[in-house]
Amino acid sequence: MTPTRRALASVLGGRRDYVPPANPLAQTTKELMDWCHASWPKAHTDYKMMADLAAAPYEVCGIEAARPQFDISLEAEVLGCKLDWNKCDRPPVTGPAYTDPKDINWDDDFYKKGRPAVVLQAIKELRERYCGDLPIIPVITAPFTVAGHIMGVEKLVMMTVTDPEKAHAAIEAATDFCIEYGRQQVAAGAHMLFPADPSASGDLISPETYKEFVLPYHQKFAKMISAPKILHMCGHTEKLLPLIRESNMDCFSFDAPPAWYVRMVLGNKMSCLGSLDVIDLMPNGTPQEVYDRTAECIRQGVDVVGTACDVSNGTPLANLKAYVQACRETPIPDECDVDDCVRAYGRARAKNLKEMADYKIEGGAF
Repeated sequence: MTPTRRALASVLGGRRDYVPPANPLAQTTKELMDWCHASWPKAHTDYKMMADLAAAPYEVCGIEAARPQFDISLEAEVLGCKLDWNKCDRPPVTGPAYTDPKDINWDDDFYKKGRPAVVLQAIKELRERYCGDLPIIPVITAPFTVAGHIMGVEKLVMMTVTDPEKAHAAIEAATDFCIEYGRQQVAAGAHMLFPADPSASGDLISPETYKEFVLPYHQKFAKMISAPKILHMCGHTEKLLPLIRESNMDCFSFDAPPAWYVRMVLGNKMSCLGSLDVIDLMPNGTPQEVYDRTAECIRQGVDVVGTACDVSNGTPLANLKAYVQACRETPIPDECDVDDCVRAYGRARAKNLKEMADYKIEGGAF
């Protein structure tokens, strides 16, 4: 199978020869940047450098995905926010651009200029370079996070309580922008989209807030763009999972929950992608530890193995290569063999039962 066919099959519930290391989280490590002669901030504004850096994880480590666009502030920048380019690897938004959602607007031709045009050209470059055989999975910042950037995160969350009509108007406008940008990414050659919504994390909002102010817009985004979509949300999303499975997204990329628990709650309604820790395991663990954790994720039922968030600058290539090797060598539990599934999933669940019980006692999210 080609990497593209393997990734698409995994996200959409099809057959595959192994669980792919198709990681759509950014992997702009120092060694990979040195390998392709990329630098900040030029990699944000030069389409050729962006394409080279997006492809470097595949070329050097065998990671089966290319992810152009390396930050989640581009959408807010187009909508009028200023960015702090002193932090040139991931420039953050310095402050909101609007006080009233009725003022939110954008140029109809925004995707033909500035950084959106760079991203689209990088997608075209990657599609041509690999003849479609390497899955191109660009990130796109999802509506709730975009609305928080342009209105102010604290103000948006407060508005969901004090002025829900205005909150909906801001998120609706952000959704319409995201849909147009997503469509342009698909038209440029993206195989899948990676909507990232960190502000919708269960660490920041309640299930009730997600149900009213996030879920309808995830559903609208999913409906309006035909390409497969991998929704990413950071942190503890355990209480949100029953709602996330109704988002109509194709796959959920998770962070904190145990893989077997995500698999259990999502069932067959969504595939799942996760979850290698990027705080300690990937930058500081041994290749064997990364290999073992990757194999464990596969045995717990993930459809794609990826990292919990963007990998840190100092993550060693040996750990990225160990992750790829484990994906290629770990057998997928045979769904037609009940005993095999019981051994694989049952072992993983049993291993985590005490951890989950302890988590409940400590007042965690389960």
